[in-house]
Amino acid sequence: MAYLLRAAKTIFVVAVVTFGSWKLLGALEALLDHLTPADSDRNPLAGVPYYWAADAAVIALYPLAIWACLRLVRIRGNHLAVTVGSFTWVTLMLQHLDISTTGNALRFMIHVLLAAAASLLQAALMPVSTRPQVPLP
Repeated sequence: MAYLLRAAKTIFVVAVVTFGSWKLLGALEALLDHLTPADSDRNPLAGVPYYWAADAAVIALYPLAIWACLRLVRIRGNHLAVTVGSFTWVTLMLQHLDISTTGNALRFMIHVLLAAAASLLQAALMPVSTRPQVPLP
């Protein structure tokens, strides 16, 4: 039962952080689109460093957000989930910011399930001395 609860918490956290990251990146890109139209008439590459900086900021904040949220829901030993979740987010999700298509929804499900599987694997591999002591039902 503890493994199912851990998987459910991980799925919830990864889904919330992924949606939050999508919204943050979308808002930053919309702001940059609004700020750079006059410059793009003169220079087609205007604002590119700003877009790169926005992408880098969201990419850097994503693992930190997953780690912090997993700690908030009291999941210890979440290094593997953070690593796998961050890698799958960058490779599967970052290019596809719209979840309205079937392929993007499938990518999202794969991303969330891989992070949950990594969390369960980490829990199974944790030494007994570092596992949280919870009362058994």
